[in-house]
Amino acid sequence: MALSIPRIRLIYLIPILIALSLAELYLANKSWRTFQVLNNARELGVSEGALLRAYMTVGELQSQFQLDSKTLELIFGSKEIAPSDTIKVIALRESRSELELIAAIQGQLANISSSAGSIAEQSLLTKLSDYLFDLMSQYGLIILVLVVFLGSLGAPVPAGPMAAMTGVFAFSGGLSALPTALAILFGSVAGDMLIYSIGRRTDPARLVKVGRWVGYTEANRARLERLFQRFGNLTLLLTRSLVAHISAVASLLAGSSGISVTRFLIYTCCGRALWLLIYFGAGYLVGSDFTMASSFLSYLSLLLIALAATISLIYFYFKKA
Repeated sequence: MALSIPRIRLIYLIPILIALSLAELYLANKSWRTFQVLNNARELGVSEGALLRAYMTVGELQSQFQLDSKTLELIFGSKEIAPSDTIKVIALRESRSELELIAAIQGQLANISSSAGSIAEQSLLTKLSDYLFDLMSQYGLIILVLVVFLGSLGAPVPAGPMAAMTGVFAFSGGLSALPTALAILFGSVAGDMLIYSIGRRTDPARLVKVGRWVGYTEANRARLERLFQRFGNLTLLLTRSLVAHISAVASLLAGSSGISVTRFLIYTCCGRALWLLIYFGAGYLVGSDFTMASSFLSYLSLLLIALAATISLIYFYFKKA
């Protein structure tokens, strides 16, 4: 028996939407501010600088970041600072922005780090990043296009993680962001179009045998047919982005079901662009150190949840109406 969602009354809906809107404004502001702190810390190469917050006191800065009183007086431009003063209080007193003071502290941390000259042991992720970067330096973007192309064909290759890693390289200046993003998009769309063409030209009776190597089974076919019946062509968008691991199966089914080339190409490009935004964008904006980006990701996740709740409430209200 299907669950019936009761219709919410307009008198209750409006206050809820107002509260959600205020929460979204707050979370958007916090997301932007934490991203600014994260971005500056990444540019300076000081991961601990991403932990700085306006509510931190002078005493916490001294104990957590080993900054002495003279250094902090120089950063804040004032000798009248107490251990209980927060960055926010000092910013108001000195008529400076909180982000400006945090950036100054990050700059000092970068100076201390560079003067120390310590070399940390490379992590496995760093070694993998260096290996991938060496491959792309040697063979160019062709290695990236090949991996993404094979991923679109259903091959068990790390297309998503590699796209994220190239986003990290692009941020650091090792790769040009726009040509790299376009290369990833081209490789993924080309793979989708090839699978679609195979499905279009293969007899449906032989499709299971031909598509076995990309995971095309009767069970997967039935599952995707239900998705097509429920969401229509939007299924193509979803299987290019959020559930990209079954994109090859969906492409075969789309080709065999007679979906036009133009329609398939439009949905494929849009879906792959979203996939690119998720992986390459995450690497470019966040980087490979998710601990460093934890605050930004937390606020961003809450913001997306609040937006989804707002859209869902409006959708169900008008659907019931």
